[in-house]
Amino acid sequence: MPQIRIFKAESFRLAALFAVAFLTLTAALIGTVLWIVDGTGREALMAANESDISTVMNGLRAEGLDEAIEVVQQRLGTPASGPTLRPRFAPEMYMVIEDTRGKVLAGNLPFVQCAYPPQRLLGRCATLTATATLYVGRDTAAMDVTRQRILHAFGWVALGTCAFSILGGLLLGRRFMAQVDAITQTCERVIAGQLNERIPLRGRGDEWDRLARAINEMLDRISALLENLQQVSSDVAHDLRTPLTRLRNRLETAREKSTGIADYSAAISHALEDTDQLLSMFSALLRISQIEAGTRVRTFAPVALGVLLERMYQLFVPVAEDCGRHLSREFKTALAIRGDEELLTQLFSNLIENALRHTPAGTKIRLELVAANEEIVASVIDDGPGVAPEDYDRVTRRFYRGSSSRTAEGHGLGLSLVAAIAQLHGARLVLTGAQPGLCVGVVFPKPS
Repeated sequence: MPQIRIFKAESFRLAALFAVAFLTLTAALIGTVLWIVDGTGREALMAANESDISTVMNGLRAEGLDEAIEVVQQRLGTPASGPTLRPRFAPEMYMVIEDTRGKVLAGNLPFVQCAYPPQRLLGRCATLTATATLYVGRDTAAMDVTRQRILHAFGWVALGTCAFSILGGLLLGRRFMAQVDAITQTCERVIAGQLNERIPLRGRGDEWDRLARAINEMLDRISALLENLQQVSSDVAHDLRTPLTRLRNRLETAREKSTGIADYSAAISHALEDTDQLLSMFSALLRISQIEAGTRVRTFAPVALGVLLERMYQLFVPVAEDCGRHLSREFKTALAIRGDEELLTQLFSNLIENALRHTPAGTKIRLELVAANEEIVASVIDDGPGVAPEDYDRVTRRFYRGSSSRTAEGHGLGLSLVAAIAQLHGARLVLTGAQPGLCVGVVFPKPS
């Protein structure tokens, strides 16, 4: 079974495909080499034949047929007494002069018909006189040997290529399957409920590490969302208990102790207030969920943060004065981002309302907008009692309320909504101490 899986691996298929492509290209190369070698060999043999024919013709023109015969005998290294008809073993050159009756006058070949030359020889006939014909040829055995050596070399190369491709495909397939198995096993353990399982990184920075890192980040995000969901479920159950219990007690008291219309009317009014509080809580939860879903990203447009914060300042100045707080602003530069203006208004409105609600009278609250290190930072700073450093990471949880704000109105969803809006805009929420007080900064990336 493991071997079959390896054969089905994409890496093995790619190795086999490259092997076939290599063999095809090598075959084309070998064919071209054979064609070039064969053509070059034939040209060389024919050039040598033409040179021998020219030499014999020069002797013929100088002293006649006898000189031509002597030239042939000298070229072949045979004695002048007569031709040697028995062919030598694998001779390089063959020459023969014969008369019209088929008698061999000189040479190392028997009678040759020019119309049907020997198959193993490459040559041609030339007319010497009216009664004599010359044939000069070269043996092609050397060309055949060269061709066979080239084909043998190609065969060994092809065999080595196939063996290397199969071995490489098996190794790559085994490695590929090992990585796939590691990812699959991790995913199976996560499916089984082991949410802390992660794919191990090899530290090579290759595509497997990038894939493992992406999957691990996805699992971290899923784990965080599940933990958040569990926390929300627990917080909702805990925070709904108080208003529902109060609502039930009031209705039960009205049923048992009310004696007239006025008592019933008061009980109904209190019940409506509790119901409105519950509806407000669910509305805030629903809005946070919608924002976290990211559906509003499609409506993003350029937003001038300076203009938006100036509008928030003008809106909350009279509110701050009525509450006995002092609201100021400090905008060093006019900056813009891409975002949803309505949601950003909600974000800064919540931050300013939190500063007004959770600080004593006489507190100074300042709005700031600065640009630093390729980032835009919008801050709401107060000199109130602040928040304990250990609560910085908790205040953005749904329904979380610090010990100093338990008696204040609200459900503990304001900063959760702020964090959701900031995350939608690719920003992060940063809480730091203002010494005294609290600085809540929203750090936006500069638009490209």
